[in-house]
Amino acid sequence: MIIHLLFGQRKCHYEGEYAPELLEACDEYSNGENPEGWLAPKLDKYRETGEFDSLVVVRSTVDGAAIDALLNTKPKTVRLDLLDEAPRITS
Repeated sequence: MIIHLLFGQRKCHYEGEYAPELLEACDEYSNGENPEGWLAPKLDKYRETGEFDSLVVVRSTVDGAAIDALLNTKPKTVRLDLLDEAPRITS
């Protein structure tokens, strides 16, 4: 799966004041349906703030099956067989 990551570098008063920030993220399916509808307004929004020296969209890949496995992990059932009945504890 391809993911689109919008990073921004805020204007700094001194070098290293701010680290790059991940501002937005979108998968290939959402972005592919309407790339200008997702990306262009987001870039415009961050540009208009005047808070950033630079903005960049980075495309990266992630193992979609691994993400699916994380999202759809079902709890495992563990069978427990009693060997004998424990004595009842009363107070």
